[in-house]
Amino acid sequence: MIKVLLVDDERLALEYLEKMIDWEYYGFEVIGAALDSGKALALYKKYKPQLVISDVKMPGMNGLELVSAIREYGKETHILFLSAYKNFSYIKQAIRLDIDDYLLKSDLEEESFLKKLLNLKEKIDKENAKRKYTISMILEEIFKKKNVREESYREMLDEDDYIRIRKKYYYVILLRRTKPRFLDKYLPSDKGGEESYELEFKNICQKTGEELKVKVISDFSLNEREYIAVLEFVEKGAEDWQEQEKLKRFTTELYEKMNRETKSSFDACYDKQKRSIRQFGNFYRENKHCISESYLKQRTGVTEFPSSYPALEKEEKTPSVTADELYFMMKHKEKTRIEECLDIAETAREKEDSFTYFWYVKNFFEAFHYLEGTLADKKSGRKFTVIENSSSYDFSDAEELIKFLTDKMEEIWFILKGNKRNAYSQVTEEAIRYIRENYGDVDLTSAKVAKAVNLSAPWLSTKFKSEVGVSVNDYINQVRIAWAKKMFDEKEYMVYEVSEKTGFTSSQYFSKIFKEYVGITPNQYRRKKKNET
Repeated sequence: MIKVLLVDDERLALEYLEKMIDWEYYGFEVIGAALDSGKALALYKKYKPQLVISDVKMPGMNGLELVSAIREYGKETHILFLSAYKNFSYIKQAIRLDIDDYLLKSDLEEESFLKKLLNLKEKIDKENAKRKYTISMILEEIFKKKNVREESYREMLDEDDYIRIRKKYYYVILLRRTKPRFLDKYLPSDKGGEESYELEFKNICQKTGEELKVKVISDFSLNEREYIAVLEFVEKGAEDWQEQEKLKRFTTELYEKMNRETKSSFDACYDKQKRSIRQFGNFYRENKHCISESYLKQRTGVTEFPSSYPALEKEEKTPSVTADELYFMMKHKEKTRIEECLDIAETAREKEDSFTYFWYVKNFFEAFHYLEGTLADKKSGRKFTVIENSSSYDFSDAEELIKFLTDKMEEIWFILKGNKRNAYSQVTEEAIRYIRENYGDVDLTSAKVAKAVNLSAPWLSTKFKSEVGVSVNDYINQVRIAWAKKMFDEKEYMVYEVSEKTGFTSSQYFSKIFKEYVGITPNQYRRKKKNET
């Protein structure tokens, strides 16, 4: 699919463009539609579309200025201008910016527009095929796909290039300080995902390399948080220590420029041991657990990548607390035990013990999820929600995350204090627990749940809906769909695999229920998650 960005300050014109043709059928994916150039540039930097279709005359930054800004990040992006006026001054400037075509809106109709798009598609497809196996992209592919062997490129490369993909290089890693990824499940962003800084990273890498006479062989992102540069020193006769000093200087300048220009917060580290891209990729994956430790560091900075990481202690015991245990501590107002758990998480933060810290934080959030929308103050009618007031906290800061948990617990105690009894009866809690433990059972029904808690099906149905607000069968589907989303988020499962694991009788029925609860089909959800990563 060729990614397309549509830009026009007139909403009706933008909607007309979106509906004018069946974009997906012809091999295009509209990744965004912007009513102003500022939003358009942000969408461009995030999704890196290969084709931008834009109005020329817009308030603020006009189309020409937008393209000029785009050219700083992507010289090969194709541009199609639309205009209501035959302004030769605009056309002249557009030619200087190397746009692909300039169309009058008055001449815009489906057949001719589609013909131009298909011509552009053919051109872009050829460029993509030509670029597919550059040395930079091959190194990125070998790093990301551990099962891809260098030998598979032997026939398509000449001898010199084949040697280059097997050479040993230096590596620099930038780690962005941002909220832990697992929070997306509980605190979805209203911005459509995190912003990627890959374009800025590539530009700064290349400029810094030119300044310091360092060759940047490849630069790429693993996701919105991790960025890697592969470096080679071209100065002949330099001693190892001289190269390592320059490596440290490159890393420091890259770190300072990225933090300054993106106004974000990055850590940086460099590997002063030369390795092939495969060796470094394996080393990086094997020590992935250490990457999360940077989140707990008190401040950002530049560090040297250790030549080896200590393995996780084999005798290390998994902390005993679970989300279910925390949930029942909350429901039964066991304040002392909850405070002990929060203290453990805080101590882990201070000691930079990421394993314990994330274990407790994740389980607190999952326990909050159990209470979501069901725990309510009977007097005021106020319901507990995880997302309420979350925008007041900086979740890229580990200390702020603990403060959020503490404040949420105060909110829970306040609501429980206003109620004379727990939000759920014991039998309803048992039913909920049974559903959560057996959601993958294809034979799970309200009757089976009722039997498990020693009630008749009609009696449980009435009691459950009065307390929880939904029927038993609806709740079963809620839990199944929540787990389905979690599976899609964590791994590239096929739809039928998730359908089977979450207890649905067929993938067709699963897709129907998924769309009812999520608003999009499982395949659409998978594509959306893939675009965000």
